[in-house]
Amino acid sequence: MDEKQLIKACINNNPKAQRLLYEKYDARFFAVCKRYFTDIQQAEDILVKGFMKIFQNIHKFSSEGSFEGWMHRIMVNECLMEVRKNKVIHLNVDEYSYSIPSGELPSQKIEEDDIMKLLDYLPEGCRIIFNLYVIEGYKHKEIAENLEITEGTSKSQLNLAKTKLKEMLDKNYYLKSNLS
Repeated sequence: MDEKQLIKACINNNPKAQRLLYEKYDARFFAVCKRYFTDIQQAEDILVKGFMKIFQNIHKFSSEGSFEGWMHRIMVNECLMEVRKNKVIHLNVDEYSYSIPSGELPSQKIEEDDIMKLLDYLPEGCRIIFNLYVIEGYKHKEIAENLEITEGTSKSQLNLAKTKLKEMLDKNYYLKSNLS
């Protein structure tokens, strides 16, 4: 079944097609949810909510642009709605609010996966803003509007995230990254 057929079958509420779509993208979108929520259960809950929203709105996909991109946007928005709903973005960071993992990677080359693993160790506010700015490509103004914070807070949390990541990379004997 190609993508157009899969979309059409999902629009018609075909459970097999919905399962196929879910199985094709669940790991990829779980990784997105995991970047925003370190608690596995919460990330899984958001993943399910995101897919429910995708299935409820799949008829609105206009076939312009990437279907995966359209779904990705829904998943990120679902994560942001949960962050806003909880109204608990810890933006105050003291020296005890994050931990630096110990150990060293076998290779001396920093891989994207290594950085993604380190994001779990960032304080919540830094992690969320880093995700939105660096990974999702949001501007500080959009982040501020979505999270109901100031642009200055977004910028300072991004800088703090970069600083903490550099600390973690140094502490773990990784090569210095180009996060500046």
